Amino acid sequence: VPSSTMHKATIVLLAAVAVASALHIPNANVHHGDYQNTKTGGQDVAQKQKYILQLLKNVSQKNMYPELVSLGQAWNPEQMINQYANPIVVKKFVSMYKQGILPQGEIFHVYNDSHLKEAVALFDMLYFAKDFETFVQTAAWARDHVNEGQFVYALYVATIHRDDCQGVVLPPLYEVYPQFYVHATDLADFYSAKMHHVNKYFKMTNWTQVVTHPEQLVGYFTEDAGLNAYYAYAHLYMPFWMNCEKYGITSCQMRGEEFYYFHQQLLAHYNLHRMANYLPEQDDFDWEQPIEYAYNPDLMYHTGDYFPARPAGQSLSSIKSYTVEDIKAIEYRIKEAIDSGFVLGKDGNKIPITNYLKGINLLGNIVEGNQDSVNNRYYGAYTTMLRNLFALIMDPTMEHGVAPGVIGHYETALRDPAFYYYTQYIVDFFKQYKDNLPYYRSEDLYYSGVAVKDVAVDKLVTYFDLFDIDVTNAVDFASLDEMEQYEYVAKAMRLNHQPFSYKVKVASNKQTSAVVRVFLGPNTDYIFSNFYGDQASDVYYGHHTADLERLREYFVELDRFPVQLKSGDNLIERESRQFTATVGDSASFKSLLKSAESGHVYSSNVDYHCGFPDRLVLPIGHKAGVPYTLFVMVTPYEASPEVHANTLYSCNGLMTALDNRPLGFPFDRKIDNFDRFYSPNMYFKNVAIFHKDFSDAHAYNQIVFNKNVNNFDHVFQTGHKFTPSHKLIDEDIYQQDDEVHSFM
Repeated sequence: VPSSTMHKATIVLLAAVAVASALHIPNANVHHGDYQNTKTGGQDVAQKQKYILQLLKNVSQKNMYPELVSLGQAWNPEQMINQYANPIVVKKFVSMYKQGILPQGEIFHVYNDSHLKEAVALFDMLYFAKDFETFVQTAAWARDHVNEGQFVYALYVATIHRDDCQGVVLPPLYEVYPQFYVHATDLADFYSAKMHHVNKYFKMTNWTQVVTHPEQLVGYFTEDAGLNAYYAYAHLYMPFWMNCEKYGITSCQMRGEEFYYFHQQLLAHYNLHRMANYLPEQDDFDWEQPIEYAYNPDLMYHTGDYFPARPAGQSLSSIKSYTVEDIKAIEYRIKEAIDSGFVLGKDGNKIPITNYLKGINLLGNIVEGNQDSVNNRYYGAYTTMLRNLFALIMDPTMEHGVAPGVIGHYETALRDPAFYYYTQYIVDFFKQYKDNLPYYRSEDLYYSGVAVKDVAVDKLVTYFDLFDIDVTNAVDFASLDEMEQYEYVAKAMRLNHQPFSYKVKVASNKQTSAVVRVFLGPNTDYIFSNFYGDQASDVYYGHHTADLERLREYFVELDRFPVQLKSGDNLIERESRQFTATVGDSASFKSLLKSAESGHVYSSNVDYHCGFPDRLVLPIGHKAGVPYTLFVMVTPYEASPEVHANTLYSCNGLMTALDNRPLGFPFDRKIDNFDRFYSPNMYFKNVAIFHKDFSDAHAYNQIVFNKNVNNFDHVFQTGHKFTPSHKLIDEDIYQQDDEVHSFM
């Protein structure tokens, strides 16, 4: 039916509006850390932004924007080879293309060697384009000639790394490929809406449908769209295949340590949520034991293939490319390097790793298996190989046509509990390495003449709010005109927190430059046995050292920033919106495109996308409060250009080196004695995190579920959402021909 004659269809999510109004849910706190430099784009940036957004619109279909279609049709990379700074990369890609590359409409798997080589070859063409005009013409050509998954991957990485694309804000990944972030059962309703010409449709979605295993209790965290997008962005900013020398990246000195700390902190956040849900620590990964818990992602590729479910008791098997024994052999070499104190270079020379600042990076590079590894041939690509075993666990020989599992994609990996299972195993390599290092001495921890006297923190409150995910890009359209008539939005429940601030009282006998570190950690373990007390009543925790040593790995670093101390008393005030490592919500695809097409561009940070979601810095609280400890430490500011990281490529403000201390300091090494560990420039502050749930909406929820005026049950299937702790509203109301209908 032509869009001009189509019945006007409007959907209103009354439930969401009513609940938000009744509970006075605060708006999401959108912000960026102080170190994320703001850039305001002009007309030139707006034009670039428009091109890139239009290239990413409905990527599963041919491009519908006439200008870009014309640019692509008029471009031939082989004939325009002089327009590239490195002509060799063009010849390489053209050779691959002529021999046959991954067709459009097929699944792109980043751990598939041939898929990745083709995607990197395309990235090279985009990256080495001499100017933006060549870049966008190459992209316009590739848009309709290259596999859509490879195209999106290469375009994102190239846009991030090209100097002439700085200021361009990429759209959120969860709106480019909603299939990776929204349940297939929910997307089915949007497909049905399209079939019935409903052009505006809003639907409640949720992180899980039925809790069948305790691991799903933290589904609100593991399936969070922003968190999963963050993990994908971190890869796109510094993919394992990227060679710093080849691409002129001069600040890779911390690459290996960043790989370790990024995953260690992700695990710490995850484990705090486990503790808040009374879940025990995860079992250790064991090659000889099957994965005990089942997992069904309820996701579907844009090709129509479902992400495979994994039954309980599934074991890892060798795949076509390598065997389990191959990975074990590499693992042995890594552990041997840790125990011996040196790694083997390409020429067989022994390179010591006992010097921490250099050693942790050497180790991190070989564990990740990135292109800065000192010996890829000997140490291989351990992490990617292990992940691929999990990704192909349901069809290791690829003989049955089963699609890769969620661990096969950075956009979806965090959803599977098995991700944390094997990631802990990888992080344990670094724990083994650090356990071989000496304890911190008093002089490593002490700050002469500086003492933290007190810490005050606002009430900490978490809650669930509603967040819009535009899923229109998941639906096919016949024309650009039709596409612009539709708006499909998934209303997602997500964890958030009320903005808060803290104050630190510091006494100093001198004027000095300092660095403030702030961590949040457990005050109790999962069985709620006592950990340690409030500093105000007891400064000495010697009898609690064993607990602090065991639980130090669960401390998450909230903030790190420089400060100028004056002689005397100092009061440092900091708001949660200022945290260095966090970012707020990405602007929606629709708002970005509308702004760019009107000649304007969002004022944005160069690393706008890449940061831990501010909403998730606090683990979920309880109505009565969950006890935690806020740890504050003040140390001398000792900037070192030798270890300073370029934050553009680190995807986390905490990776910026403000001194020569390791990432995670002072909890990164063993603590043998609290009296030797504690110094006056530290402070442990007991805090509690509360949670405001939806229990106040229970009466309204019952009214919604008792209401049944659905006259279109043949169009939409019932979708009952259930979680054990939170009551969710799942009602969609749409209007067609001036007649209102509700369906459950």
